[in-house]
Amino acid sequence: MAGSGEQQDPNKLGWGFAAVIIVLAIAANVTAYSIHKATYLKPDKAPTSAQAAH
Repeated sequence: MAGSGEQQDPNKLGWGFAAVIIVLAIAANVTAYSIHKATYLKPDKAPTSAQAAH
């Protein structure tokens, strides 16, 4: 890039990488939320009959 004659614009560098990181963070949050919703039991919820038999 040193001999190309184009000036480097620092405002255009790194946006692709930043976008990938943002997408990964959103995907991680959605995954964690869906796992939480599927597995969380409220502390005051009565145990099911199968759990009470243990």
